[in-house]
Amino acid sequence: MSGNKNILSIQQRHTEKKLYLRYLIYKLENITKNMDLQQLLNKWGIKCDVNTLLSMWNESHRHYHNLNHLNDLLDMINENQSKYSQNEYEKLILTALFHDCVYDPMRNDNEEKSAEFFIECLTDKSNSELLEVKQMILDTKTHQPNTKLSESFINYDMSIVERNFEDLLEWEKGIREEYKSYGEEYKEGRLKFLESLLDKYPNNTENLLRLVDWVKENY
Repeated sequence: MSGNKNILSIQQRHTEKKLYLRYLIYKLENITKNMDLQQLLNKWGIKCDVNTLLSMWNESHRHYHNLNHLNDLLDMINENQSKYSQNEYEKLILTALFHDCVYDPMRNDNEEKSAEFFIECLTDKSNSELLEVKQMILDTKTHQPNTKLSESFINYDMSIVERNFEDLLEWEKGIREEYKSYGEEYKEGRLKFLESLLDKYPNNTENLLRLVDWVKENY
């Protein structure tokens, strides 16, 4: 009898997961003005099931680099769609979908692995526009853009740094949870990174300094 209960429990969790993914697809497509994300992938010759892609973003070890982050990016890209041609807009959407699809906090090659996964999905691996998307994914590692379009994406990706203290603190707690395996080493590395942002984002110095102080006091 207990075996049947276990089977039912597994089936229920599987059903709930499928329903949750359907909801996420609906939400993402609503953000992108009801664009069918699978059709977008198909249009560009990208052989990847959108459910598989979203499942990658939904891994349990993600606490900031997750579907909320992806939703946030797509929302910003959509709000600024009028600034771009249709091709540019779609390349930004593709970059958002793939730029953190591979994410392991214990590795330092996530951008490269994400770019590799993207290329593996391509029907035409020599398509210059899709190679631009690959480079935009790689640019997110250093936040040094190679094109104006890449600069736009990096600005969206790093927009959290220019937000209020409450948002910065939520960001910090998510990153900390992802990197908790580093133990005490996290604090030193994180402070170095946050302090490097002060000159790059002078309009938000006060909130960033508050975050630096919070990290010093709480870790």
